[in-house]
Amino acid sequence: MPEDEQPEERPDLAAWRRRHELRQSSAAQPIPSGKTYQRKPKHDQEKDERDG
Repeated sequence: MPEDEQPEERPDLAAWRRRHELRQSSAAQPIPSGKTYQRKPKHDQEKDERDG
Protein backbone atom coordinates (compact mmCIF):
# COMPACT_ATOMS: atom_id res chain seq x y z
CA MET A 1 0.00 0.00 0.00
CA PRO A 2 1.57 3.36 -0.98
CA GLU A 3 2.19 5.86 1.81
CA ASP A 4 0.21 8.70 0.20
CA GLU A 5 -2.93 6.55 -0.16
CA GLN A 6 -5.27 6.84 2.81
CA PRO A 7 -8.00 4.34 3.72
CA GLU A 8 -11.54 5.48 2.92
CA GLU A 9 -13.20 7.35 5.76
CA ARG A 10 -16.26 5.87 7.43
CA PRO A 11 -19.48 7.48 6.09
CA ASP A 12 -20.67 8.52 9.56
CA LEU A 13 -17.35 10.20 10.32
CA ALA A 14 -17.35 11.95 6.95
CA ALA A 15 -20.87 13.30 7.63
CA TRP A 16 -19.81 14.46 11.10
CA ARG A 17 -16.77 16.20 9.62
CA ARG A 18 -18.94 18.08 7.08
CA ARG A 19 -21.38 19.20 9.81
CA HIS A 20 -18.53 20.21 12.09
CA GLU A 21 -16.85 22.29 9.38
CA LEU A 22 -20.13 24.03 8.55
CA ARG A 23 -20.76 24.87 12.21
CA GLN A 24 -17.28 26.31 12.57
CA SER A 25 -17.52 28.38 9.39
CA SER A 26 -18.91 31.87 8.95
CA ALA A 27 -21.67 30.36 6.79
CA ALA A 28 -23.41 29.04 9.90
CA GLN A 29 -26.35 31.32 10.72
CA PRO A 30 -29.11 30.86 13.30
CA ILE A 31 -32.56 30.15 11.91
CA PRO A 32 -35.28 32.33 13.47
CA SER A 33 -38.09 30.22 14.86
CA GLY A 34 -40.76 32.91 14.63
CA LYS A 35 -41.73 32.42 18.25
CA THR A 36 -41.37 35.25 20.71
CA TYR A 37 -41.04 35.05 24.45
CA GLN A 38 -44.20 35.96 26.31
CA ARG A 39 -44.17 36.04 30.06
CA LYS A 40 -47.29 34.52 31.54
CA PRO A 41 -48.41 34.52 35.17
CA LYS A 42 -47.70 31.44 37.22
CA HIS A 43 -50.80 31.72 39.38
CA ASP A 44 -54.39 32.83 38.83
CA GLN A 45 -54.00 35.49 41.56
CA GLU A 46 -51.14 37.15 39.67
CA LYS A 47 -53.20 37.02 36.48
CA ASP A 48 -56.03 38.96 38.14
CA GLU A 49 -53.63 41.60 39.43
CA ARG A 50 -51.90 42.01 36.10
CA ASP A 51 -55.03 42.11 33.94
CA GLY A 52 -56.89 44.40 36.30
